[in-house]
Amino acid sequence: MSRLKSMVLWKSILLTTLCALAIFGLWWWGLVHSVETQGQARAEGSLAQVQQIITREFQRAEETGIAFGLWWTREEGRLDGPTSLQSVIPFLEEGAIITNLILSREDGDSACVVRKDGAWNLVLFKGGRNPRRYLVQQGRWVPGPIDGREVYEARERHWYRFGAAQTAPAWTPEAYRYYTSAVAGFTFTIPVRNAQGSLLGVIGVDVSLEELTHLIWANRPTPGARMIATDLAGRLLVPPHQPGMLDQGARFRNHLASLSPGPQGDLLKGAVAAPVGAGLAFLEAGKSYVSASGTYAAKGEPRMNLHMAIPKEDLFPGQRRFAVFTFLLALAAVLGVAWTMLDLHKRVVRPMSQLAESAASSPGDSAEPVDFDSDIWELQRVGEKLRLAGRADRERERLLHQVEHSQRVDSVGMLAPGIVHDVNNQLTMVLGQITICQTLLEAHPELQPHLHAAEGATIKCAEVLRALMDFSRPDLGRREQLSLNVVVLEATELLQRVLGRSIRIETELAPDLPLLFGEPVKLQQVLVNLGLNARDAMPDGGQLLLRTCRAGDGACLEVRDSGCGMGEEVRQRLFEPFFTTKEAGKGTGLGLSMVANIVAAHGGQIQVESEPGAGTRFRIEFPPSLRKRSGLAGEVADLDSTGV
Repeated sequence: MSRLKSMVLWKSILLTTLCALAIFGLWWWGLVHSVETQGQARAEGSLAQVQQIITREFQRAEETGIAFGLWWTREEGRLDGPTSLQSVIPFLEEGAIITNLILSREDGDSACVVRKDGAWNLVLFKGGRNPRRYLVQQGRWVPGPIDGREVYEARERHWYRFGAAQTAPAWTPEAYRYYTSAVAGFTFTIPVRNAQGSLLGVIGVDVSLEELTHLIWANRPTPGARMIATDLAGRLLVPPHQPGMLDQGARFRNHLASLSPGPQGDLLKGAVAAPVGAGLAFLEAGKSYVSASGTYAAKGEPRMNLHMAIPKEDLFPGQRRFAVFTFLLALAAVLGVAWTMLDLHKRVVRPMSQLAESAASSPGDSAEPVDFDSDIWELQRVGEKLRLAGRADRERERLLHQVEHSQRVDSVGMLAPGIVHDVNNQLTMVLGQITICQTLLEAHPELQPHLHAAEGATIKCAEVLRALMDFSRPDLGRREQLSLNVVVLEATELLQRVLGRSIRIETELAPDLPLLFGEPVKLQQVLVNLGLNARDAMPDGGQLLLRTCRAGDGACLEVRDSGCGMGEEVRQRLFEPFFTTKEAGKGTGLGLSMVANIVAAHGGQIQVESEPGAGTRFRIEFPPSLRKRSGLAGEVADLDSTGV
């Protein structure tokens, strides 16, 4: 059978745990997992959008190069002046990431359309030398400053050799640094051949990494987002938008630098993604990001890996604070459930357990039922009824004990007269025979001590029988008005001769005691019996205190010794007839029973306080006055006019 306390405790713990798991599970799913999922989806969508923009710009570069290939075929490759290249200008305005447009013939003549300082320049080379420069003004080429030292040998350049080896337009497979330049990028090459297949020249459309970087930076999904692009060999193509990369020279130095992977081999998971010796931080410390990675692999276009990291704060402004607030709210809800279970346990389960323990206690226990603390009306009523039931059980046990004691006393009273009469007759004959023997054996003095011992034992036996007779049928004696102090003084003189010098008798007598009606001899017998018991409790000597005081309107007598004391079990049976703790032959067990009977006959009450090793105190309280009882049956005495 399970106990309510343990059952409710475990179920409360289980319920609190389930509530905590449910609440925090919903919190995690709604504010962490779902936000992570949505952020991941937005990052992947932004990455796809950037890929589309890159595809569009690469396609424009391809369209520009192909258009010039057609123009070259139509114009038969004439590069003799700016007039023939007037149609180049509209294409340049459409290509956002085109850096250079180069038309080079196999004989060394070249036309280079270059973006310089934000403006387009047309430089014509004859055989790679003798440059002529033109600038765009109002949609037309106009002469510009000339630097005669400029030389351009296209046939020595990487892009030209790559394009000459192709049979169709193609991108250089990897990014490279342009000839004698810090700028790097890709080149879309278009070989131009005649009808016989002979190479006439090559058209190159340069897309620099610097322009690609600006394109990607301009299309970041949020201001705090960071993106990088790497080629398949792990070289940096586009650095992240961060303070260290805002300088153009820093960007040029980091283009095509080999990246060192993060601690976990992933640029987005690692704390650092850095070119060798550059210390380039990709993710900002202290921020939480959602990331996406993908490979840009449009058909026929340069392949590259794109990595994007977007701060969650940019995607969901205030989400962190909202998540913390919601977490605290969930924690408060869990603590509220736990507090409710604890309060239920304290206010209901614990009082019910205390009531159950009180109800399970033995009816004979003298202690009060366990008190409990509860402000619930129903439990208070149940507790009150249990207390009343406990008191009733204890009262019933007390009355049963008194009835049992009375039955034993009555049995002794019924049997004692007959036994005492028969035994006394036999003892009389024994004493007579002992007297005859003493007379006949006067000539043998050596036998006289034995005869005196036999005579003394017979007399002692007669005294025991007389005590038993007094216990069974107390002599009503003669009642008179007396002073309790006088009785104590007379008993003290008697006890001083009986107890010996090892026991010191002290008296404390109150001068204002009321007079009593009683039997002085019986009251002295009470003091003598208590004194003799005190002597047995103090074999090595001690102190015996006889004290009188007022107890309301009545008188009180206290007898206190410094002896060995007694335990609770002995104290409960102290006044039972024939109960004794002395050795066999040293006590009858009737002395304290007679004391209790004498006190009861005088209308008093006797109480005992004792602990092992702490001595014993008998406290006897008498009513203020008693009149002499009448009748042979020894009925309860009538009280005097005070009504007590």
